[in-house]
Amino acid sequence: MKKAAIIVVSGLILIAAFAFLIYPTPYKYMKYENEYEMQVPMRINFITGDTEIFDESLGWTKIQK
Repeated sequence: MKKAAIIVVSGLILIAAFAFLIYPTPYKYMKYENEYEMQVPMRINFITGDTEIFDESLGWTKIQK
């Protein structure tokens, strides 16, 4: 009986962790218009508040605040 309770609680913890950390993604995706009037993908992590812009040669680069 005790082993079954541990398995159920462990399963619930894993489901809660999956729901909070993986699905949905922790990023909010937006478009940013740069100085050349080009739209660039931008993502904001709503857990940490970090903002990143996508560059084709560098990948996701963090914006300094």
